Amino acid sequence: MKTSDSHFVYKLSVIRKLAFSFLEEEMARAGVKDLPPSFGDILYIVHTRGPVSVKDIAAQSYKDKSTVSTIIHQLEIKGYVQKEPDPSDKRKVRVSLTLQAEKHMESMARISAGLKERLFQDMSREERDILFLLMDKIEGNLKRS
Repeated sequence: MKTSDSHFVYKLSVIRKLAFSFLEEEMARAGVKDLPPSFGDILYIVHTRGPVSVKDIAAQSYKDKSTVSTIIHQLEIKGYVQKEPDPSDKRKVRVSLTLQAEKHMESMARISAGLKERLFQDMSREERDILFLLMDKIEGNLKRS
């Protein structure tokens, strides 16, 4: 297959769109119809590290703090997260999952595993290692800019 460097970012966006479509379909099938896939990383971070500060969520998710604050607010309105004062600094808040969110985490983990399986189904371990090595190089190039 002939490739063109000029299509690289476009190809990444197509892969992202297809992955999000897979996630949306599987989430709807699992009864999670009110969350976009882009909130998944935030929920995962809060699930595995919570209660956690918005600042820490931003650092872990590579999103800026204002974006994370907006997502947390939307998740709070939908009943997926709750905020509580940070015991060490009452000016700050910590975010934790609600029972509503906790009950979906197992199915969301299964969905995520299904996506990974789909993404790499026709790749050997060696091919995946090379793919990630190259992606790490590209990420490093962009961070140096």
